[in-house]
Amino acid sequence: MKNTTLAGCLAALLTLSACASSGNESIKNETGATVDQKIQDGVTTKDQVRAQFGDPMDTSFTDSGHEVWKYAFTKSKEDGTNFIPYYGMFSSGSHGTEKQLSIIFNGNKVWHHSLSNSAVKSHGGLGS
Repeated sequence: MKNTTLAGCLAALLTLSACASSGNESIKNETGATVDQKIQDGVTTKDQVRAQFGDPMDTSFTDSGHEVWKYAFTKSKEDGTNFIPYYGMFSSGSHGTEKQLSIIFNGNKVWHHSLSNSAVKSHGGLGS
């Protein structure tokens, strides 16, 4: 009974520690359709974007002087092989998804916007 309880606790701990997220939580549940409802090119202002999504993670400018705001959110899960004794030292990794919302402004109004959703994978360890 003790071994079963210990194994259950260890499995729960590994499950909880195996997930991670980072970035701007305001886009966590967004889709292209929901973003299109909230942002209209030529209509939505910087203040409205900031009220909806908060401050951007990154700002830059295009060669033509348009301001670009970027929001990103990544959710990843550790690969199961990370938890194999000894093997995890030599080969570890994670996989998940990353969303990125890019907004280009022309003056104070949104000029163009897009939401991308990509699969991401990382790999590391002594064998890399």
